[in-house]
Amino acid sequence: NSNPGEGKLIETIATLNKAKPENVVLGAGSQEILKTSVRAFTSPFRPLVTGAPTFENCTGLCRRLGHPVHEVKVDSQFRINLEEMLTVVRGAGLVFLNNPNNPTATVHSAKAVQNFVERVRRISPDTVILIDEAYHDYVTDPNYQTAIPLALSTPNVFVARTFSKAYGMAGLRIGYGIGEADTIKPMARLKMPYNISVFGIAAAIASLNDPK
Repeated sequence: NSNPGEGKLIETIATLNKAKPENVVLGAGSQEILKTSVRAFTSPFRPLVTGAPTFENCTGLCRRLGHPVHEVKVDSQFRINLEEMLTVVRGAGLVFLNNPNNPTATVHSAKAVQNFVERVRRISPDTVILIDEAYHDYVTDPNYQTAIPLALSTPNVFVARTFSKAYGMAGLRIGYGIGEADTIKPMARLKMPYNISVFGIAAAIASLNDPK
C-alpha cells in the first residue's frame, strides 16, 4: 500500500542516518506521525505526558479519544520542564518532547535529552518517548544535537521530522519517524495507505540529495 518511490525515500532517509529501512516510517507531514503515535501508544489507562504550551497535535487527539493527558507547564525560561515531567511519567503510554519547542522557541541540550531519556527508561521502561524535531534545522545552540542516534540505539524512543519547515514543502505533507525497528513497527501498522504523493516523494528525495 505504498506509492512508487516510497521505498527509495525510506532508503535515502535510512542511509543518511546510518539506519535500515525498518527504522523509518513515513507520514503525511509529521502530524500523521504524531497522531499515529497517540493511537499506537496511549489508551484510557496509558496517559500522554506533554508540555504546556507546546505543539498541540498529540494533546488534541488524545483528548478527542478520551485518553488521559498530563500537561506540564514550561519552566520560567519557557523551556519544557523535564524534571516536572519525570514526576508524572510512571505508567504513561507516551511522552511528547518537542525539542526545539514550538511555540516557545526554547531548546534542550543533547546531554539534557539523553539524561531525561535514561531517567524515563528507569522509572517507566514501557513508556514511549517521542522527540519532535520539526525545527531541528533552525537551532543555533551548540549544545543541541539531534536525538536520532539516541533513538536508533534506545528502545521505546523515536524522533519525528518534517519536510514542512526548512525544506519549504509544507503543502506537500511529508514527515517521518525514525527509531528502533520494534518502536516503529506499531506505527507502520497504523499508517494510512498511500499516505504521501508521488510528487512529494520525488521532491523529498531531491531535497535530501541536495542539502545546499
